[in-house]
Amino acid sequence: MGFFTVESAQQQLSPGGNFGPWIWQLNLKAEHISAEEVRLRLPYGDHIARPGGVVVGQAMMALADTIMVLAICEKLQRFATLATISLTTNFMRAAVRQDVIGIARAVRVGRSTAFGEVDLFVDGSPDPIAQSLSTFAVLPDGAGAFNRADQH
Repeated sequence: MGFFTVESAQQQLSPGGNFGPWIWQLNLKAEHISAEEVRLRLPYGDHIARPGGVVVGQAMMALADTIMVLAICEKLQRFATLATISLTTNFMRAAVRQDVIGIARAVRVGRSTAFGEVDLFVDGSPDPIAQSLSTFAVLPDGAGAFNRADQH
């Protein structure tokens, strides 16, 4: 049995969950959770679109970062304290007035570092519109040990 169910993952993505209000406002929808992959939907809305209905890259990168947190936590079988080290996204095509589907795979999860990949699609198409590769620090639980920019 996995750590998350679709319902418990959705609770994390909703007000009161472990993600911030800017993520809640994306209205992400959990669709599938397994040890192999996590699938989320970014519903189209004017609040994430440029004129002409093109979904902004910032919203898709927030989807990619968020879905990887869920995928890594699913692999770890716990809600871990994670920090994004790198997130590289290549955009191949525009999503125009369409929902964006993210499918994440935690490629390698170690004690202190995790690596993952996310493919993004428009709903109903098998052709990717973007791909993100990411690296996360897996921090000790409760540590909050970040290298702050205001400290030397």
